[in-house]
Amino acid sequence: MSKDNFSVDELLKLKNKNPEEMLGAVQNKLSEEKKNELFRILGDKKALEELLSSEQAQTLMKKFGGK
Repeated sequence: MSKDNFSVDELLKLKNKNPEEMLGAVQNKLSEEKKNELFRILGDKKALEELLSSEQAQTLMKKFGGK
């Protein structure tokens, strides 16, 4: 797995962490370019909505216990 990619197992390990710990773990794993892209998406409501409605995001949310 490359530095910028997370396995489902890695993401599930973050499930019970508080948001600050989760963000820190993600930031430590991502390259500067990917961090900038993440924060751009998080700050753009339309881009975030598109990301969260993707099939991959929906699958992950179900694995994390969401609806």
